[in-house]
Amino acid sequence: MKHLLVLTLLAITFVARAAEPAADSLTGHYELAKKSKSPLSFDILQKGKNATTSFSAGNADGSGAAPDGDGEGALNAKGELEFKWTDTFDNAGTGTFRRDGKVYRLSLKPTKVTDPRAVAFYGELTLKRTSTKPQMSTR
Repeated sequence: MKHLLVLTLLAITFVARAAEPAADSLTGHYELAKKSKSPLSFDILQKGKNATTSFSAGNADGSGAAPDGDGEGALNAKGELEFKWTDTFDNAGTGTFRRDGKVYRLSLKPTKVTDPRAVAFYGELTLKRTSTKPQMSTR
């Protein structure tokens, strides 16, 4: 009976670890490293070298534009995620996401601007990982 309990616990631990993303995986939920009046959330679901992304931005007081977007990309030779994105304002662009010590650097560069109200949320951003599981839909 005692051996059965130990084997059951080991099996549960093994299954739980298998479900977690790999240590070098970028899969997770990220938020701005510093509090801001314009928060942004960013999610990644990585499968091998490919990944899907999803983001949501807005003003903390609920005013103005509040773009949501998503994209797809792949890891480059440096281990950075390079992706293309579109947002709910019909803007589009390219992005790069990389680890930088304990923080992550996200670059969102618009290449097609249909509605400029959302552009204020894009650029060079410093994020922190708040969960190893995405919280928004990443397709």
